[in-house]
Amino acid sequence: MEKRKKTDVYLCSAVPEGGILHYALSESGELTLLDTLPLPSPNYLVFDGDRAFATVSEAFPDTGEGGVVRLSVAPDGSLSRTGEIMPTGGSGACHLAVDGDDIYVANYGAGSVTKIGGATVEHEGNGPDPIRQEAPHCHSTFFSPDKKYLLVCDLGLDTVFVYDRELSEVSRAKVPDGAGCRHLVFSKDGRFVYVENEMGCSVSVFSWKDGRLLYRSTLPTRTYVPHDGPDKGSAIKLSRSGRRLYITNRGENEAVVLSCRGEKLRVIGRAPTGGDEPRDLALLAGEKYAVVTNQFGNSFRLYRVKGARKNRLVPLRTFDLPGAICVTERER
Repeated sequence: MEKRKKTDVYLCSAVPEGGILHYALSESGELTLLDTLPLPSPNYLVFDGDRAFATVSEAFPDTGEGGVVRLSVAPDGSLSRTGEIMPTGGSGACHLAVDGDDIYVANYGAGSVTKIGGATVEHEGNGPDPIRQEAPHCHSTFFSPDKKYLLVCDLGLDTVFVYDRELSEVSRAKVPDGAGCRHLVFSKDGRFVYVENEMGCSVSVFSWKDGRLLYRSTLPTRTYVPHDGPDKGSAIKLSRSGRRLYITNRGENEAVVLSCRGEKLRVIGRAPTGGDEPRDLALLAGEKYAVVTNQFGNSFRLYRVKGARKNRLVPLRTFDLPGAICVTERER
């Protein structure tokens, strides 16, 4: 008889007295808090086998430099710190990608990308928005499916940069002016890249081949219903089937479900997030459930994913959590 996998859910509380909270998710959709690792203002978390890594945007207050905290994962899923915090070579560390001994970090404030223990590349220039794009702002780092390339979204320059693993530039491609690219995912077959634009509240589609991106189209994802505050896209996640994209929109404070067929995208579902400034989204337990974090709402919402087209996010419960910013799962 096959043993059922256990689903651990981890949430970052990005406040000075915060940390990383570890929950167990049951088959019936119950979330139970198991333990908390105290850590001042963690804002992103990734797993690599029995290791984990978290970014802290201002780990070194004297210099304003960000840091990466190395964590070990116990058999029961609990986390513990190992070693000294690693400087990121710039301020505002906000995202990272890990593969073996190679760790890459995006420094939003410094507009740079760093390979820990290796090179730091500082971007130059500005975008058309004088407030949000007065300088480069690297927002994320992602590996290509074959791990040969690193893709970096720079919100300040409306540009996705492609580097090799030593941070030598291979190519670059632009989203529409003022769109402010934030995060991205590859299509399941690796032929397309879907880029979530924060300022444009849209998704841009690129074809991908041999380290080069070719712009195809951009789809707005906002509803244009009147509300307070600007619209800002944030997270983007792809389903295991490769047929659905799940994103979050701040301002309208909703999760959006898109159908994707290669370069063709279409909005097929929407759900309120139950709080202000939804920052991250994760699909859980074989995509039976989902969680969205509401950073300024100091909460996160658990959904059941339903519908023949996996287009319905049915709210189950909303939990309080100060500065809820990042959510990820790990099965064991």
